[in-house]
Amino acid sequence: MAGQLIKRGERTWLVRIFIGRDASRKQKFHHKTIHGTKRDAERYLTAVRREMDLGVFVEPAVMSVSEYVSRWLRDAVRPRVSARTADGYDALLKRYIISPLGHKRLDRIQPLDIQEVYGAMQARGLSATVVRHTHSALHNALKQAVKWGLLSRNPSDFVELPKVAHKERRVLSPGEAIRFLKAADTKPNGLIFELALLTGMRPEEYLALQWSDIDFKRGTAQIQRALVRHKKSVSFEEPKTARSRR
Repeated sequence: MAGQLIKRGERTWLVRIFIGRDASRKQKFHHKTIHGTKRDAERYLTAVRREMDLGVFVEPAVMSVSEYVSRWLRDAVRPRVSARTADGYDALLKRYIISPLGHKRLDRIQPLDIQEVYGAMQARGLSATVVRHTHSALHNALKQAVKWGLLSRNPSDFVELPKVAHKERRVLSPGEAIRFLKAADTKPNGLIFELALLTGMRPEEYLALQWSDIDFKRGTAQIQRALVRHKKSVSFEEPKTARSRR
């Protein structure tokens, strides 16, 4: 028996589909209540059968988006990325995704739900860059859900993202750089600003320097680590990429 349509009431149908057997050889069924016509129920039954034939059918997971994100961060993210990256994903998803979508079932999230969240973010004045960073975190989370068999497809693949306006960076002119260095020379911590300007180091890089990183004879400094700020502490971590180690 591949599937059944059972009438439950006026314009209500229960679709019951055999999907295999468990470890004890007990039959397993997928159940779905369809509110509509018999034809609507037949369409759903046909669609599930097609997915089963293609090997892409996934039994819906009774898990909220909020519950899933917590599990994804714990089991898939924190064991393999830096604490800084994991905290960044956590902050973005909690701030922009969990409030509007966290209560929804994971398997019922639609592209339109995500699109509406991004639209609301822009309506609040958030930049396209923030929307795209949030999308990156959500997309990675839902991509893992597909790998784990919790979703048959990634709904975030089907949303439109805002374009980022590329602004040309303004750099100091030679005259401005000279005035900056003269002003820094009068400040107690001026040396660190001189180092930043002359080397192009980021704050998290020059604040993580140790004496062993500096070669006074050659006039060089090596970047071996970065200062990472957490919610209640700071730590030193290796640079994210080989290019950052220089």
